[in-house]
Amino acid sequence: MLLRTPGVAALRPADKTRRRATPIPRESARTKRLVLGAAPALALIAAAGLVMIALGNNAAREGTSGAEALFWGGLVVIYAPLAFRLLSASASRAERISLALLLGASLFVVKILASPTGFVRFDELGTWRATNDVLQTGHLFSANPLIVSTAGFPGLEAVTAALAQLTGLSIFHSGLIVLGVARTMLIVALFLFLERVTRSARAAGIGVAVYACNPSFLYFDSQFAYESLALPIALAVLLVAVHWSEPARPRRAPALGGLVGALAILAATLTVTHHMTSYALLTFLVAWTVLTALADRRRSAGGAHTPAVGARPGETRAVARRWFLDSPGFPAVLLAVMTIAWFALVAGSVTINELGKVVTGAVDSTLRLIFGGSGSKTLFAGGGQTNSLGARALAVGSVIPLLVLIPLGLRRTWRAPDSSTLWRTLALAAVLYPVSLGLRLTLAGSETSQRASEFVFVGVAFLAGLVISEWRWPARWLRRNVMALALTAVTLVVFLGGFIIGELPATRQPGPFLVGAEDRSISPQGLAAARFAADELPAHSRILVDRPNGTLMASYGELNPVFGQIHGIPVTRVFFTKTFDRADRRVIKDDLIDYIAVDRRLTRELPVLGYYFESDEPGAFSRERPISISSFAKFLHTPGLSRIYVNGPIAIYDTSGMRSG
Repeated sequence: MLLRTPGVAALRPADKTRRRATPIPRESARTKRLVLGAAPALALIAAAGLVMIALGNNAAREGTSGAEALFWGGLVVIYAPLAFRLLSASASRAERISLALLLGASLFVVKILASPTGFVRFDELGTWRATNDVLQTGHLFSANPLIVSTAGFPGLEAVTAALAQLTGLSIFHSGLIVLGVARTMLIVALFLFLERVTRSARAAGIGVAVYACNPSFLYFDSQFAYESLALPIALAVLLVAVHWSEPARPRRAPALGGLVGALAILAATLTVTHHMTSYALLTFLVAWTVLTALADRRRSAGGAHTPAVGARPGETRAVARRWFLDSPGFPAVLLAVMTIAWFALVAGSVTINELGKVVTGAVDSTLRLIFGGSGSKTLFAGGGQTNSLGARALAVGSVIPLLVLIPLGLRRTWRAPDSSTLWRTLALAAVLYPVSLGLRLTLAGSETSQRASEFVFVGVAFLAGLVISEWRWPARWLRRNVMALALTAVTLVVFLGGFIIGELPATRQPGPFLVGAEDRSISPQGLAAARFAADELPAHSRILVDRPNGTLMASYGELNPVFGQIHGIPVTRVFFTKTFDRADRRVIKDDLIDYIAVDRRLTRELPVLGYYFESDEPGAFSRERPISISSFAKFLHTPGLSRIYVNGPIAIYDTSGMRSG
């Protein structure tokens, strides 16, 4: 079945009876103009929504009433009108592209409004550290104490550092520009990919609206981290791979060479930018290739295209060429060669170090849940931060429409005569969505589920666009718009609920300081301490510090936070003992710790994420009381420690007297 794309004249047969001198009808001339329709008006509405969010965030920072109402109201004002128009049948292709870009840009600004003056998230500060190292040393692949894998995948920091050097802008402003371009590229590539696959601009617009509902889209995929740049590159690779695998692709050498060059450049860029996105795309291309080969084998079973035993070499080569060069096999092999080579020669150790912990933790938690080794995770809660009953209902309600959509999409893509192997591969990707939801029931699987959502939602967006665009909409204007309003309400629930699933209550808006709450733990006192470290302490000195202040010390302070164990002794025990004993001194000496940073606010409340320093510290996720005040008071009276900095609750101690004694 060939879906009709509104406004695409190439899909209509040419009228051979019309003479060349016949003037073009007025309606045909109008279709050639750029018709933006309701996009300008909806841009003003989206701007009003952003103003509401800005006011809500300011109210949250000041602790005044109305903060949440303004924030959630702003999200509704931005998303609902744009989704309604994308669902409509009357919008032109140009309008749909404009609306998709407006949706992506508006939601990107929402992320900026959460922290408009600097990066505050853990991954962002880790990438800031890597970018700053590139600017200072002029070399890539520097070791990163916050995000180990950036040493093997320097794509984002290389681009950001180059822009900062060329323009003189700060890393923050250069990073925002790169992220803005990446977000624009993501929306355009996703729209063009879905449009090419479904042959419908309307299906593509619906797909973009649904993709924005994935739990990572609003904040996680907009942060200054390598995945934010890798996603649009991966979609660009996929778009070129679709063009490559089409039977009508150019066969002449110049055009063919251009496709190969585009694939090679994009695949190489993706390979050096992010590991997980490269592996996810490679898995998709391999699955697509296998399904294509199996379908080709079934079609040609017993025919002239199947090389029999004793077949001539020319016939065998022809079949191999069809399965390799005329299918997604070539893009898959090209990407596989690059990822394997990069893994073997450059990034193998850092990839295993990071992804190994994530994967093994998710598998271990899943097995413990299945076989009764541990209980399930409490949904919508973390470190004392819980969602309201309404938020929980919204989150659960957001999952139901997608779980209903997937079986409908599978039936449409798997059994229909006009289905393709690409459709079926995308449907298989969508099937992974329920699997990713199951991982959220485990203690260590939530991170894996969160990082998988931006990949599986490409398949979910495809199914949504295909199924919804093919529904028989009522002919009457009123009934048609009532149906569009109902679907808009459903997608709005999916959008808001996805955000609730993907983000803790404490980190959805800025606000007063919280212990162990990632960006809510970034405070003026911590920033001032980091600036002191950068100005007064030797770069890359080793410092023992809690996780949030450690991200500041490692980025803006240019020091190296210390975690883990030394001689089997956890280094964080120094903060939990009430007296400075022999084991604490051994940790300081043997682990070559230069400084200790103490934040007395840690003794006032439990950490939001469940731990103060690292996830395997004593009492992590099960602590009922904050750290004892005496555990922090001991540093002031311990011989060999010299307090060199004090700013409110934060103090920094020099350990040189203890290490030399």
